[in-house]
Amino acid sequence: MIPFLADIDPLFKVLAPRSADWLTILPEIAVAGLSLLCLLQAMFLPKALRLLIPVTARTGLILVAIMALTSGPWMQSADLTSFAGLLRQNLPTDGVRLVFLLSALLTSFLAEGFLRDRDAAIADYHHVLLVVTAAFMLLTQANHFVTFFLSLETAAVGLYVLVGYLRRSEASLEAGVKFLVTGGLSSALLLMGIVLVYGALGSAGVADSLNFTQIGKALAAQSAAGTVSPLTLTGIALILGGVAFKLGAFPFHAWIPDVYQGAPTPTTAFLGTASKAAGAFTLLLLATGPFAPLATKLAPLLAGGAVLTLLAGNLGALATTDVKRTLALSGVAHAGFILAAVTAALVVPGVEAFGYDVEQVVVFYLLAYVVGTFLTAQALVALPALEDHRRPQLALRGLLRRSPLLGGALGFGIGSLAGIPPSVGFIAKLLVLALLVSAKLWWVLGAALLGVAIGIHYYFSILREAVVRPTEDGEEIVALELPFGTRALVFVLAAASILGGLFVLAGR
Repeated sequence: MIPFLADIDPLFKVLAPRSADWLTILPEIAVAGLSLLCLLQAMFLPKALRLLIPVTARTGLILVAIMALTSGPWMQSADLTSFAGLLRQNLPTDGVRLVFLLSALLTSFLAEGFLRDRDAAIADYHHVLLVVTAAFMLLTQANHFVTFFLSLETAAVGLYVLVGYLRRSEASLEAGVKFLVTGGLSSALLLMGIVLVYGALGSAGVADSLNFTQIGKALAAQSAAGTVSPLTLTGIALILGGVAFKLGAFPFHAWIPDVYQGAPTPTTAFLGTASKAAGAFTLLLLATGPFAPLATKLAPLLAGGAVLTLLAGNLGALATTDVKRTLALSGVAHAGFILAAVTAALVVPGVEAFGYDVEQVVVFYLLAYVVGTFLTAQALVALPALEDHRRPQLALRGLLRRSPLLGGALGFGIGSLAGIPPSVGFIAKLLVLALLVSAKLWWVLGAALLGVAIGIHYYFSILREAVVRPTEDGEEIVALELPFGTRALVFVLAAASILGGLFVLAGR
């Protein structure tokens, strides 16, 4: 045993985390600790004081967001690896942290009243929400397939719970089962792809064929020599297929309409923002990182996927009249825009749009999508409904008369999602289109412009019901009373939807 321990000790000293390593993920540790604090409050606080749990969660998320925006060892302007190469940080990963924190914060605001009206546990929801958020934040820093897969699956298990959270709702439980099955399939594809890449590159002499840096170097050498193994290419294809499931890209998007419609509306908003952001950023991370030497092979694949995703999402949304289903399918179209941006990065490495690189454009696009989605979701949550999974457009009639504030929230949210100037969504789409022009991807640009035109039609069909269409003669219009927190949140998001894009343009 003594010689065995002697051999292990030097290796342990190399691999053991340092104090500086823990400081780089201090925001993630803080969010995970916050989730445990919410659970402890649920265990020990009397029932009358459990209303403090969502307040604790939101206060903690705001403090973590402030910490993530301030200078410290957790914010890196250049690439920095930690935990013996398991994690990698840079400025874009710091930016996408804010997407997850903002999504979790806004989901908490939506969920509190929603869950209370349905007599569902608020504390458990926030605990799982924070665990998923911490996992997503860690996922975007992965530099090794072990941390990548563990972070992704931790988040996935939590999302299964959040989708099927309403135990008395058959639609929520059905959506949870569907999400579990399709999520299991995506995990199987992803794991099989990782195994193939690990085996193929490991047999070629790569010391750690799960490390992104070593994978990139090995693929660069093999690509230059023309010796890339078919097993490696198959593994990469399976990995990208598993990521496409999370992103909701064609042809792996079929689960999205049913799951988004059946899930509780706050969870739907979180799925459409945080989960999509995780899929988008991991795709960008892999395509421009370890798989970048195969850009000539991947670019046509992603370009075709972007066009088909844009068409499938927009045409699908055009054919439905349920608001949640429309937003789900429009989210597929937004995934097409993100795929287009990643494709531009592969075709022209270092391509920029108005001085912003692809990673910055993707982060900004995700932030714009968060603002538009939660403004729209706030209008849906505030509207009384017997069944949350049934949100027909006709139910929006008279919204502007019942609550001008909610009507305005819906208008600002839909305008941002549709890309109407000068909204933040318009600037985000403009940046992606500029990337496509710089990369000369004209056919992808054509599909994106066609998607924008189709999107304006189905987005404004939602707004038309709430603002333009009159109510029935003699129908009683009951004003909706909104709490102060909801009114403040709508004002902040509406301001962000207008000023955010102008701020980005002013920066250049």
